[in-house]
Amino acid sequence: MPSHSIKNCLAFFPIRVGPFGAKKSEMGTNYSIADVVEKKSSASVAQIFFQFLVLGLLVLLLINYKGAAGLNRIRQTRAAGALHLASLKIGADAGNDATAFSNALAYLKIVWPALVFGVLISAAARTSLSRTPLRRLLEGGTVRNQITGALAGAPLMLCSCCVAPIFPAVYQRTRKLAPALAMTLASPSLNPAALTLSFFLFPWRVAGARLAMALLLVLAGSLAVAKVTGPSVPDLNAEPEGEDVTWRGLLSSYASSLLYVSLRTVPLILAGIWASMWVMRQLPSNLGANAGAHAVAVMIIALFAVLLTLPTLFEIPLALSILAVGGPVGGAIAVLFAGPAINLPSLLVIGRYSSWKVAASLGAMVWAIAIAGGLLLG
Repeated sequence: MPSHSIKNCLAFFPIRVGPFGAKKSEMGTNYSIADVVEKKSSASVAQIFFQFLVLGLLVLLLINYKGAAGLNRIRQTRAAGALHLASLKIGADAGNDATAFSNALAYLKIVWPALVFGVLISAAARTSLSRTPLRRLLEGGTVRNQITGALAGAPLMLCSCCVAPIFPAVYQRTRKLAPALAMTLASPSLNPAALTLSFFLFPWRVAGARLAMALLLVLAGSLAVAKVTGPSVPDLNAEPEGEDVTWRGLLSSYASSLLYVSLRTVPLILAGIWASMWVMRQLPSNLGANAGAHAVAVMIIALFAVLLTLPTLFEIPLALSILAVGGPVGGAIAVLFAGPAINLPSLLVIGRYSSWKVAASLGAMVWAIAIAGGLLLG
């Protein structure tokens, strides 16, 4: 065979030169692949730990912020026998010079730190649920998923507006409507500070009614809404899940999630706050006394309570004012329950990211429970 033919064969088949050469080349190739896999695995574990750290730190900071404020309110209420909150005049009490826009600004001045927390936690949840095993928490049975959603939402103690950005993050990443609703409803409805203050300032029958109605809504009402409205497909194409497993891709995913939440969710909340403040300006200061018959009064008060936008704990003085002007006890119960549970801004967010049928059904569910509880327990 000519020498140039031998050289060509060696060039195309270098591992055929000899057994030692073949073994050395094969071992080198296997070592390189294992090294790459090991590096990727190490980076993946480190990234998962980092994402859990970021999300956990945000939640702990929020719990510290809301919990410390709640404990202070509880101490002050026990010492003074009354709950003192920042001024937020609504309805006829707002005065002729006030506008829905100025009322919305006054509301945002109170809740903006909590809203910032809601946006940041939403962005972190969007990223972590698509890149970590965190979504497996909602892959159990129906009962377990509902309890998990309630336990995840209650410690946040966010008002309905501020927890609204977290709903699309959980729903879009898990495709579980019922537990996503349970978490969103549990944050304002099962707020430990609000429930504690309710038992301090109201008769046990009234405070107990609020707690029972909140548990019914969070655990069963959200599930019923999901079943009645049928399966709906979340807007998964709005922002694709991250596929870049590098650290740069992870940080980019955080940034894109934060931008997505800020541009697509916050404007809905702001528009809903303004609309809700306009509705609140139509309320007479003595609504409870002028609503007419007991059943009609409870129905009207419950309807306004569903639409009202109230900061955390503000449902308590509103319910007390209904009782002070001679309004029905059932109306006060309806406000204590429906006031924090849901409002117009959160319904807009839920409708945008699930379906308007879900939002309408949820609003009707809250209204129905508020009426039933107000009439039966009031």
